[in-house]
Amino acid sequence: MNKYLKVVIILVCFISLVACGKKEEKVQLNKEGTLYEIGKDISFYYPSDFELTSKDINESTVQFSKENQVLYYKVEDNIFDNEIKERVELYKGELESSGAIQIEVNEPALESGLHCYEYSGNYQKTGLKFMHLVYFDENATYIYGYEANESEYDDYIDRIIVYLESFTKSTGL
Repeated sequence: MNKYLKVVIILVCFISLVACGKKEEKVQLNKEGTLYEIGKDISFYYPSDFELTSKDINESTVQFSKENQVLYYKVEDNIFDNEIKERVELYKGELESSGAIQIEVNEPALESGLHCYEYSGNYQKTGLKFMHLVYFDENATYIYGYEANESEYDDYIDRIIVYLESFTKSTGL
């Protein structure tokens, strides 16, 4: 009986470890990603299995895609004199006016030390989910974003966050 109880306890511990021991997926940017640089000031990684699908002549908009997933980089000039704190709310308002719902705003700690905002939510009409990493400075808004249908977004967002958070911009300091 005592031997049987030990086997059952060991079996329960083993099953618990296997069931709860979900491995974190590590992304090695320099091995699994491709570095994209814009001039001397801006760089980020994107997954090497994504394809560069469009860019404009001055690279203020660049898009990468794979099946139903899109990563993009975009710069919007700041034509108003709003403070950065106000622009954080204004950007959320822009997303809402374009049909986004359930928008969450976070402030991730990037390895680069850059102070960015992370917007996530979904577009009700299309069903697409998104995450945008946004950096505001006095002259422009820099957006590195990811959009995908719900199932692919849910499957890949943990990996994609690593790429989004690879965004760096020289701040001139």
